[in-house]
This record gives sequence, C-alpha cells and structure tokens, in this order.
Amino acid sequence: MPTHRPIHSKVTAGEPFDFGTHANDFLVSRENTLATETFLVRVPGVGAVPEHVHTDMEQTFVFLSGVGRATLTNGDEVRSFHCVPGDTVFVPTGWHHTVRSESLEGMTYLTVNAFVPGAQRVGGTALEHAKEVNVNFAKHRSRLTHEDVDSVSAFRTAETTFHVDTTRAWPQDYTAMQTTLSSTPGVYRVERLGPFEYAIDVTAAEPVLTPELADRIIDHTRGLAPVYVEGSQSPLSVKPPYAGSDLDLLVVIQDRDELPLARKTVLALKGLADELPVPLAVGVVHDGWLKLPSFYSALDLHPIAIDRRWWFATGAAKRQEAARRLQAGLEFIGDHEQITALFHQTIGVAGRSPAGVREWRITPRWRGYDVLEML
Repeated sequence: MPTHRPIHSKVTAGEPFDFGTHANDFLVSRENTLATETFLVRVPGVGAVPEHVHTDMEQTFVFLSGVGRATLTNGDEVRSFHCVPGDTVFVPTGWHHTVRSESLEGMTYLTVNAFVPGAQRVGGTALEHAKEVNVNFAKHRSRLTHEDVDSVSAFRTAETTFHVDTTRAWPQDYTAMQTTLSSTPGVYRVERLGPFEYAIDVTAAEPVLTPELADRIIDHTRGLAPVYVEGSQSPLSVKPPYAGSDLDLLVVIQDRDELPLARKTVLALKGLADELPVPLAVGVVHDGWLKLPSFYSALDLHPIAIDRRWWFATGAAKRQEAARRLQAGLEFIGDHEQITALFHQTIGVAGRSPAGVREWRITPRWRGYDVLEML
C-alpha cells in the first residue's frame, strides 16, 4: 500500500532556501518520497554553486534558462560541459561538481536526486540537508563585478524574455536558438520573415553615428520630443553594426498627451532620412522602457546630455557601463510593483485598459507606439 501521495508543483513556486551563493527552491522534498527529490536551482549572474560531492545520491540537472558550465571531477578525471537551456547533465555518486553561471541574468536548472539504496543519507529532510551543507557553502560567497561580463553574456541579457509573476521575474529562453545563446554578438543578426525567425552571418562595420551627426539630428528636431539612439550604432552597444545596419532612433514620451509632439518628431526625422548614410528606423517609446535591459544601449543625443561622454570613453569603461545598466535593468524587472506600474502606464498611453489582461511578459522584440496610425 503506497504511503506517499502524488505531488504537483509549479517550477516557480518552490519553497526557497538561500545559500548565499545560490538558492534551491524545493519542489518535491525527500521526506515526501521513497527515493527521489526535486528542486530548482537559481544561480545568480556570473555566480557559482560551490564544488561539493554526494555519496548518497545520483543527480540529474536539466537546464532551463541562462548559460553556464558544469564541471565534474573524480580523482584525476575532469569533465566540463557547456550548458544551455534544454541540456541535461548526469552526476554519479562520488563525483565532485560545480555549476557556474556565465549569464548576467543568472541561470536556473532543475535537479532530480535519486537516493542510492542502503547509503546513509545526509539530512533526514530537504531543509536539514540544506542547513548541513550550507556550513561549507558559506565560505565561498562572492559578489558579481562588472569586469566579469563579456559581450556575449551582456547581449544575451538584453535579448532575454522575462515572465513576471507575483514573486519575481523569471528568464525564459528554453526555446532560444543556439546562435543567440552563445555566439559572439557581432557575427550574426536575427531576421524574421512571416512565421520564421533565423540567424544570418554578418561582418561587423564601423559605426556612422558621430557626435557631429548627432548634432544634425538634434538641430532637425529642436523644440520637439527627446531623441535617443539605441542598437548597434550606439557607442554602448556590445553588438557592432554591419554593412546596411539601420540607425535606430527613439522618440521618447512620458504620457498620452505627448503623442502629437511625438508624431511631429517622427515626421521631422523621416524628412532627414535621405541625408543619412544608412537606413533610418524610428520608434516611439515610453521613457520607462529605457530602464529595461533591452534598452541598455539607449543614449540621449542632446549635446549637453551626460550620455555624450560615452562617445569618448575607453572600450573597457563602455563595457562596464553596459554591464551596470544591464544589472540595473534586471533589478528593475525584479521589482514587481515598479514593473507592473510600467506595464499599466505602457498600455495606458496606447489608450487601452489593464482590465481583462490575464498575463504578460517582457520581450526584447519590442514594438514602439505607432503614432502615425494612432493619430
């Protein structure tokens, strides 16, 4: 006669235990089963689960989001695996192992423990086990530094989709293409045609947007809405432009009353398009969007704006600033109250109501306010 009951648990609804280096969210605890245990592991940006070993269980890791590296050691034998969403790693008993996140937004993976018959278990319950191993984990705690962030991990963060629930924002990239997960940003572009999305090879080119060209753009829109640059032509972008790249300009507004001014600004920019050395793409955005990771490269073009310094900064300083903005964006997304307010403001500018909205998420594939049609 079975003594345990079936369990159903959402992957985002586990009971958390924070080790300081990472967190385990218990989904199926050992005290509720005969021989297994399941929990979600959350590793912070460019952090790691300290190396450790189990003698009482086999483990299987199923990676859900982020990119990282699992390293397993048994005596002189070392196995190292580059892990992306959808990958599985099996850890036999007796193998020392660690998992490191190479993503600024962190990584998550499911762990399924299978207890070895007859082996002495470490900790009678999931919580007791966590408290016992945490004694060793505590001495390994470290903090992320912006110097650790390379162009691949930075751009991955800007390209990640987030699902927001009542507790936190969860990165979602289980179905991402391998190219966008780990390739150098400057060597590819993502194209869309009908229902298809595909990555193509490109060759990086020098940017055409200079402070002098920025001055011309601002002179052409003087007295109108603020204009920002973002994307590959921005000095802060970790993805360089390529031949034929658009010049992405943002017309920034705060509320619905500014839509008429935004329309005039868009028309003024379109009148300048024939004089520009590359194709022009203009989007109308809410100023709150600039706090999101996908807008990390957005810079104010106005001559007296503090953003102008990034045209003249060193490459290392620019990378650190990009990483800082991405980290701030992740923290903003993680603030449920603020990000929900921004969602309501966003649809309010479009003249829509949050009533009836069942769920929503944050996607890097944004679309601006289409003011030419709306007005």
